[in-house]
Amino acid sequence: MKRLIFCVTLCLFLLTTKAQDNILLRGFVYDKEANNAPLGMAAVQIKNTQLGGLADDNGYFEIPIPKLNLKDSLRVSYVGYTPTTISIINYKPGDTLRIYVGTNFETKEEVVVVAMNAKGVLIKAIDNMKQNLLYDSLISTGMYRQYHKENGKYVRLIEADVSVAFNCKSAYRYSFHEMLKVNKVRRSLNYETNGDEHGDHLVDLLKENPYSYNRNNFLDKKKLDFYSPKFAGENDKEYVISVQYKENSSQKLEQAKIWVSKEGYAITQIEIEKYPNPNYVKRKYDNDSRWKLVNEKNVIKTEKVNGKYVVSSIERSYNHHVLNVNTGQVDFIVEESFEIYFADFNTKNIGASLGKFGAFSDLYTTKYGYNTKFWSSYEPLEENPTPTQVVADLNEKRKLEEQFGEAGK
Repeated sequence: MKRLIFCVTLCLFLLTTKAQDNILLRGFVYDKEANNAPLGMAAVQIKNTQLGGLADDNGYFEIPIPKLNLKDSLRVSYVGYTPTTISIINYKPGDTLRIYVGTNFETKEEVVVVAMNAKGVLIKAIDNMKQNLLYDSLISTGMYRQYHKENGKYVRLIEADVSVAFNCKSAYRYSFHEMLKVNKVRRSLNYETNGDEHGDHLVDLLKENPYSYNRNNFLDKKKLDFYSPKFAGENDKEYVISVQYKENSSQKLEQAKIWVSKEGYAITQIEIEKYPNPNYVKRKYDNDSRWKLVNEKNVIKTEKVNGKYVVSSIERSYNHHVLNVNTGQVDFIVEESFEIYFADFNTKNIGASLGKFGAFSDLYTTKYGYNTKFWSSYEPLEENPTPTQVVADLNEKRKLEEQFGEAGK
């Protein structure tokens, strides 16, 4: 028995030792002929071995190798480019290589080793949220757009100029307990099967934003190890970090990407893809609900205003399978998109401006006066034009200009 225990212990020791003798070699390959753009599909190989792989579209590669191979060289090649060979003898766990290849035949090595890993970048970004984000009262004005699709055809469009009063008292909980005001609106007639004259998706879009929602998961530095942060890309100005996680209502792992500025380590963009379980039903919903959420995507972007970062746009899209109540089969598929793009930001006299602001909008219920002159010279619409397919599908039913005019009577 003692001999058996000794043998098992020895095996475990050897396996552990073997694992500890391996290392993950990672880095980026850049194209010197294209202003150091990422060079996807570049071949990366430990010289005189079979260890290697291809860089992805972001120029990123990861190669598990035995530590003893660090004494060898790394060879990077791409069709039409001069192969580049570099020493990796000083490479350490957590380092990230930056390798630049070109078409000249110089043998000069050009490699940069950076010790900060993806987790380190994200921790620094979280720590810097207080100094990077604006945490004060703010009124942001811009364009809101909402469009719905049924079975591949667009059936609804709402566009509005809106002002949103944000109460961002804490940078660590970038809170969106906001109030809003609809300044101008135009909308098409409603060709949806279900009518959908209720709800307030604009309010939902503002409240379900990645900054506040994800403070309890991948924006909590104490929990980062659970989310497996990795570099997903990089350019001269930003790191792109990917994380993944599981929610109770998820069918599979949620995927997220975080863009972090190299200047000040500010979070400039968050993108989240969700894959809800269509059989998961929250308690507050009826168990025989026809609406089964299939997937969802959220994107939030920031921009610098007077030295501080503010939310500049929020986008959300998802699709539902709507089931037949008798057969349980899919009756039709609904896809919905919601976008808001802010163009003007004001931090002065916020309290005096809130007289006409409210917790909900009247986009669905109140008749509006359509103003052709306003929309013909509306700058945010020029910067974010209505998708051509939305216009084409609605024009098939009736000219969109007529729909706007009739809805505005």
